[in-house]
Amino acid sequence: MPEFEPAYLRDLGRRVFEAAGAPTDIAAHVSDHRVESNLAGHDSHGVIRIPSYVQEVERRALRPAARARVVDDRPVVALVSGEWGFGHPAATLAVDAACDRARRHGLGAAGLVRANHIGRLGTYMERAAAGGLVAMMWLGGLSGARRAVPYGASRGIYGTNPMAAAFPGGEAGTLLLDFATTAVAAGKVLVARDRGTPLPAGCIVDRDGQPSTDPDAFLQGGALLPFGGHKGYALAFFAHLLGQALTGAETVAGEVDEQALFSRAGAFLLALDPGLFRPASAAVATASRFAEEIRGLPPAPGFERVLAPGDPEARARQERQSAIPLPDETWRAIAAAADGLGVSRAG
Repeated sequence: MPEFEPAYLRDLGRRVFEAAGAPTDIAAHVSDHRVESNLAGHDSHGVIRIPSYVQEVERRALRPAARARVVDDRPVVALVSGEWGFGHPAATLAVDAACDRARRHGLGAAGLVRANHIGRLGTYMERAAAGGLVAMMWLGGLSGARRAVPYGASRGIYGTNPMAAAFPGGEAGTLLLDFATTAVAAGKVLVARDRGTPLPAGCIVDRDGQPSTDPDAFLQGGALLPFGGHKGYALAFFAHLLGQALTGAETVAGEVDEQALFSRAGAFLLALDPGLFRPASAAVATASRFAEEIRGLPPAPGFERVLAPGDPEARARQERQSAIPLPDETWRAIAAAADGLGVSRAG
């Protein structure tokens, strides 16, 4: 498996997105997000997405030069429109809008509509926590592809409907929750395909509704199962309500191809001052102590140590700071996207 310096992948991604029509600042923003996802160990949201973004631009489902804007600006709430451009700058604008309001009023919220793929939700939650705030985020309405099956149903009707949250932990580091409400994220199916490895049992069904561990079974018309049975399904249901029903994301669906994955998708973000009910320093200290208590527990058989939420990302960043491994197939697809746009792959 080849390895690449993060700086090289950032530069290559920026130049690919520029060649696809994005202004330099947007291209750099999107490329940075991709590489940061790889550094955090989430290859499903990393540079593996470069070819698909280029394809979205070519299909005119993604407007590379579009800039997000606040379309409803109120004291505690903001609504952000991604204008069908790259979702990453749009989601950053939304989380910053929520955080700015939380700093002024104790809490702030933002909705995001008209946005394409926004990448790893944890990135935005970490941004809020780095600014000393507690934050939560739900993404719903991913109904264009209808590739996730509700508990007890025989066919899919929504998407991965992810959720995320972060709490500043002081010396314990950022405490982070970030996962899809399906047993596996669609991007992780792509990673498994590129690596030539099977998926864990209980993650997907094929086009006939039969259980499978073959990534191609999902990619050829299959569907994702909820994690935790009815509990994961219920979380997905409410992510759909918060992301779509609350923000009105479905009301703008007619502006683009309604079969597009994000045509009816929206996100809801909430930021809170940890000093809402007690001194912020006390809240952070309690969170830090709890994380350290968790880490100090004796590990169960087969485990090296007990991790707090956010530890896997911190460990991955330490291990990957100088080199990011990519499956051969992932690199071939990225190289093909660059070559197709006339972008040099020289370092």
